Amino acid sequence: MRWLFFIPLFLLSACLFRPSEPLWETPPTVDQLLSQIALARGQYLSLDGAASVSLSVDDKFLSSQQYLLLQKPNRLRADVLTGFGQLILQMTSDGEILSVLLNTTVPGRYLCGPASYENIVRFTRVPLKAEDFLTLLLYDPPIAAYLDSHIEMSAGGVMLVLSGQGSRQELLFDRKLKLVGCRYFDNKEMFLSVDYQKFSKENNFPRMIAIEIPKEQTRVKVKFSELKVNGVIDVTRFQLQKPNNIPLEPLP
Repeated sequence: MRWLFFIPLFLLSACLFRPSEPLWETPPTVDQLLSQIALARGQYLSLDGAASVSLSVDDKFLSSQQYLLLQKPNRLRADVLTGFGQLILQMTSDGEILSVLLNTTVPGRYLCGPASYENIVRFTRVPLKAEDFLTLLLYDPPIAAYLDSHIEMSAGGVMLVLSGQGSRQELLFDRKLKLVGCRYFDNKEMFLSVDYQKFSKENNFPRMIAIEIPKEQTRVKVKFSELKVNGVIDVTRFQLQKPNNIPLEPLP
């Protein structure tokens, strides 16, 4: 009786835990995957959302709650709060001027200057140009020039490999041929990776984005709890006025 009872359970468990099969009958082609990328690129031009952000730099870990406002090609705003809801930093860039209000001291500090790479990285701590950072966060990872292309099957999906002179790009797709990750290599050494997960059923936008820059020992993960894409954003929201009681500290 034990064996009669055990065998059906074993068969049932085998069905429940059998690996999922791809949703295509024949493997996709290179052109088909490139078409999928072309359809996705440029689909999202702006974002307004609330997110938990974790940042790891040189084994130092920081986490915060943030309200993010992004608009291509290079406009951004971040209102950063502690876990207790205290506003500690406001940063805005309209593409030309970067303004930062720090509330970590009394009185606070107001800094303003050019929206240069050095100035923006000083506060984001992520070594990427503003245009590149926004491109990755808006689900539009770049595709560099390449000479060769081929497909490799991976667990639960497929990978499109684009190779050039000393460069390599790996584009990862899930079973539904949705782009879920990218890896960029220079002379066989990965210098950038991005993962997209937890796609929204409302707008098909990834609610979890992880970016890693190995050479700089930097990793940032953004998990959206609220999200609105392609909304109309007043450009003045990317500008931060100086408080009357705080002196201006110019950024170089």
